[in-house]
Amino acid sequence: MSARHHPHRWPSDLTLFAVLAALWSVTLFVRALSPLPLGYLGDPMQAVMAGIKFRGDEARIVTGVHAAVAALFAGGMLARRRWGVVLALFYLVEVVLSHLVFILAYLDVRSESVYVRMAAFEGPTLVLILLYLWIRSRDLLFGSGHRA
Repeated sequence: MSARHHPHRWPSDLTLFAVLAALWSVTLFVRALSPLPLGYLGDPMQAVMAGIKFRGDEARIVTGVHAAVAALFAGGMLARRRWGVVLALFYLVEVVLSHLVFILAYLDVRSESVYVRMAAFEGPTLVLILLYLWIRSRDLLFGSGHRA
């Protein structure tokens, strides 16, 4: 039986994904806890969740939530638990949909045009990451006998 179809085999690229997610989580925690704005000087911290934009202390809380979720699914994936992959998929779906809602909600707001453009450029990359994770985790989630 090949490694690709073994039901208990965890793909090494998903382990790498989990390590990168853990590093991303640490980065988000540092950003959330840092007293200095890590963006433009004088610009309050900003974060988006469910398409809603938060600033200042609220943004720090939202960033902390994102960091905690990323740490949780990274830990689950590093422990080779299926729930870690499921949580990662749900999280990425939320991030993709959040970007879409944000773009649509702020499309006509002139002061947000830079952020709307950034979200629009990030969107395809996030979708590709989501698709990658979905494709690579199907055997883990549904077994090697599934047919798409």
